[in-house]
Amino acid sequence: MRRKIRHTIPGHTIDDVSDALRELVVDDRATYREVLIVKEIGQPDAVRESVLAGVHVRAFIRIQLQESMRLVQQGEPSADSVITLSCDRPTKANRHRTQTCTYTKVC
Repeated sequence: MRRKIRHTIPGHTIDDVSDALRELVVDDRATYREVLIVKEIGQPDAVRESVLAGVHVRAFIRIQLQESMRLVQQGEPSADSVITLSCDRPTKANRHRTQTCTYTKVC
């Protein structure tokens, strides 16, 4: 599954995010590892790692897609498949940063 999120019109953003979340397969009872990498020109890469309950993963993904991420991917329709969010278009609005966030099922 691969979905682009349009951020030009708020209504489109909400529809795109809702459609993407319907297609994602997340195990609500599992634990997931979140790794967020932010790259900014002239700065060292910022990396944040977290452990989340599966029941909270969808909420985190929704927020990230609505705020800044432009692409969501999941290799195959399985809860064991890695979910990747990304924003790879450095613009003035996002301070010329790129971001990638992955969610991997731990157990």
